[in-house]
Amino acid sequence: MEIIKTITLILYMGGDVSEHTAFEKISKCLKAKRTIERNLYKKSQSVRYSCENKTVEVSKNKDGSSYIVRIVE
Repeated sequence: MEIIKTITLILYMGGDVSEHTAFEKISKCLKAKRTIERNLYKKSQSVRYSCENKTVEVSKNKDGSSYIVRIVE
């Protein structure tokens, strides 16, 4: 496992972190956020997406792709 700083799309539900996904560029994160907000979730007080620069712990899948294990910061 490795600790890196990356742009992270975070789903907050009821004020708590529910899901998170790493992106290489802020533009790709913001594009994904807009797509999700337009297509999946209607505006709700309890659901919020945010692109943030976070320090995260990552690990590798069997196929070599990385995934976030936890947010360190």
